[in-house]
Amino acid sequence: MRRLHERLSLAKTVLRELSKQSLCRTELEKRTVRKLGTHATFEGIFHYLVQNGYVQKSEQKHRAPYMVTEKGLRLLEGLQ
Repeated sequence: MRRLHERLSLAKTVLRELSKQSLCRTELEKRTVRKLGTHATFEGIFHYLVQNGYVQKSEQKHRAPYMVTEKGLRLLEGLQ
């Protein structure tokens, strides 16, 4: 149960940071790991959020910033 709680907290942190502003992956990871988690836990939750449509790139450029989607905002609201 503890791991689930940690993953949900990490997801909430990622979504909250992106709801404030679009961020490149590196900056998002720095902000997230500073508050909670490690590189490995960030990678896992970030991949999950992208694959399931909660987070997406703002453009098709290689280094485009990521942003939270409407689906992600609903998840963030549910996690509050």
